[in-house]
Amino acid sequence: EDGNFFVCVFVKKTGCTCGLRKDDTGGKILKQIADLHIHSRYSMATSKLGTPEYLDLWARKKGISLVGTGDFTHPAWREELKEKLVPAESGLYRLRDEYVLEEAKMLPGGAPRFVITGEISSIYKKNGKCRKVHNVLLLSGLEEADKIAGRLEKIGNIHSDGRPILGLDCHDLLEILLENCADGM
Repeated sequence: EDGNFFVCVFVKKTGCTCGLRKDDTGGKILKQIADLHIHSRYSMATSKLGTPEYLDLWARKKGISLVGTGDFTHPAWREELKEKLVPAESGLYRLRDEYVLEEAKMLPGGAPRFVITGEISSIYKKNGKCRKVHNVLLLSGLEEADKIAGRLEKIGNIHSDGRPILGLDCHDLLEILLENCADGM
């Protein structure tokens, strides 16, 4: 339900897709498969094929209709996303037609949608204990990603890895998120 709730929030203009709120879809239950926690090739120990083109291809092959971009904090990845993605529905993107691989065009189903996501590894001390928490953030757009990355860059290095490790309390991270992306999660 947690992943589905997100889809309800982000796709409110096109209708709830989790099947829990039929009234948003005119009584129709729509099923979606989403993968919201992924990484790009800018994260350590990941495939060099972690590009928007291959994320689109593999989402189509697996029947995934909503894919997280992962690694929104990495500057080079954000620039690539800006180049290769185009806005679709509210808060969602799709791969520009010129970047869709030929193999992907042959597969049944529509183009998967992308939502801007990223993981922050928060390692900090609180109440005398060391806390190690991986936070997955979901944003409503690339402009918000730029703002949040700008704030996080002042706290630690976001250039060396797509999933940065920051000495940042989870509560403080949430405040940064909500100050820069009120409908983010």
